[in-house]
Amino acid sequence: MRKISIAVCDADKAYSRKLGEWITLEQGESILGYSFFTPESFLEFQRSKRVDVVLLGSGFWEDAGIAEQVLAAVPGDGNVTESPVETVWICLYDPAEGECFKWADSIPMIQKYQPASGIMREVFALCQKYRKEEQEVFAAGREVIGIYSPGHSIWQTPFALTLAQALSQKERVLYVNLKECAGFSGWLKESYQRDLLDVMYLCLTGKGNISDCINSAVHRLEGFDYIPPARDCVCLGQIAGEDYIRFLRLVIEKSGYDIIILDFGMMVPGFMEMLGLCGRGYVLSGGMGLQEYALEHLKEMVAKQGSLELEEKLSYLSLPRMASEACKGEFEMQQWVWGELGDYVRALVGVQVGTD
Repeated sequence: MRKISIAVCDADKAYSRKLGEWITLEQGESILGYSFFTPESFLEFQRSKRVDVVLLGSGFWEDAGIAEQVLAAVPGDGNVTESPVETVWICLYDPAEGECFKWADSIPMIQKYQPASGIMREVFALCQKYRKEEQEVFAAGREVIGIYSPGHSIWQTPFALTLAQALSQKERVLYVNLKECAGFSGWLKESYQRDLLDVMYLCLTGKGNISDCINSAVHRLEGFDYIPPARDCVCLGQIAGEDYIRFLRLVIEKSGYDIIILDFGMMVPGFMEMLGLCGRGYVLSGGMGLQEYALEHLKEMVAKQGSLELEEKLSYLSLPRMASEACKGEFEMQQWVWGELGDYVRALVGVQVGTD
């Protein structure tokens, strides 16, 4: 997959350098960030290399050469075309600076001073609308891992997140939560502009490059990416099974991630088919009593599918006994990763702490 190039152009040398470095360090698997402090250096760079996205800050708006390129991409009605374009031009706007330039309303604008992760989500939201769709070849090495607990163990999501962290040490991992009332916003103190339902809609309706659609929503946690769970989670049971399957195939084939982890909640439509697309599945037993009967019930359902391949993919796990208090407090994720659960997960997948 070709890496996307993003040029940060701003006369504030410290700002431009820090944002460019952050893009490369945090998104280096799929994005290359460049920093420019003068229009001359940027225009010289353009002569030899293509730039997919240009973030224009102060000191660059007034340059005649840059203005000519931007205005050439804007049709006569003054609005950026929604047809595919080679370069997406975006204004980095600081309200404190007042009116930035006379053609400011001709290109998309992003608030300049906000977390870099927020800037990137807005960038990809715009790329999803304007950037040319680039078909990607299916990578045979990509894997889907499904995680489910028929008895709804409280440790299912901690296990899934800890697994994502462990695997992210060597692979690019995307975590997808399909549980109802996941509560991520309150737990992580995050405000989500887009969630899983938005991403599914964009991908399934062909509203742009699949990778851009996903990146317009993803957040980062302990080294891996995750799509915010659905807010209106009642809709999870109303989506057709074939749409779930098509969405999963698109993510596998065109997202650029090495591993996709599906954290199932209820049995959404197409549940068994989605399990069939997984390279492996982990089923958490959760103990005795009703949990045990729930597990046996699931095994019966799997057997009825008549697929030996599916049965062989599933591993039934009994997690080590852990105190429920480990789920409480400000640093839950760190407790899971570096506690008993983390030790168990790393041993399960053969990941050594601190290895290359």
